[in-house]
Amino acid sequence: MAERIKLNKISLRSQKQKLAMYQRFLPALEARKQQLMMQLAAVRAQITEQEARLQELLDEIRTWGALYGVMGPMLRYFIEVREIKSSVVNVAGLKVPRFHGITFNDPSYSYFATPPSFDQVLLRSREAIECREAIRMLVEGEKVLFEGFRKTSQRINLYEQRLIPECREAIRKIVVYLQDQQAAGVGVAKVAKRLAEAAMLEEAGA
Repeated sequence: MAERIKLNKISLRSQKQKLAMYQRFLPALEARKQQLMMQLAAVRAQITEQEARLQELLDEIRTWGALYGVMGPMLRYFIEVREIKSSVVNVAGLKVPRFHGITFNDPSYSYFATPPSFDQVLLRSREAIECREAIRMLVEGEKVLFEGFRKTSQRINLYEQRLIPECREAIRKIVVYLQDQQAAGVGVAKVAKRLAEAAMLEEAGA
């Protein structure tokens, strides 16, 4: 239900203050929306890039299917994740995760007791795991950014489509009413003056 507007000078001042506040906040919201839109585009481009890289790695790993059968029991100890390195960055007031890499368990092994391609298989396996984790964190960041973008867009729409137009309409109504009241007051004063003058003339002629 719309707020009932009081048609007086106090209400007029209040509506003008609200309008000024909304108009002051709107540019900041639009700047925030633009920043979030740019960050979203950048994150989505990174996701696409990382997904393409992961697909390349998986295609390469698939060609080593037989080697994985041989190396699997030993390889698993070298691809165990010890630490996922990440941080949280502030983007337009939002906490967005950022991936920095993975530390793997790194037990020693004999070069003579492993196949010649072990190092290459291990490297690509670790790269694939890092790539997968980077994508996971980028997607998480994308969700945070998109939610912030959505809420900011909603707020801008609220200001532009409802609050600012309502304030302007309220100001218009109050101004028209006060002008009518002033005009009516002037008209009453003129009538009263004419009546007073007529009464004075009547007394003077008596």
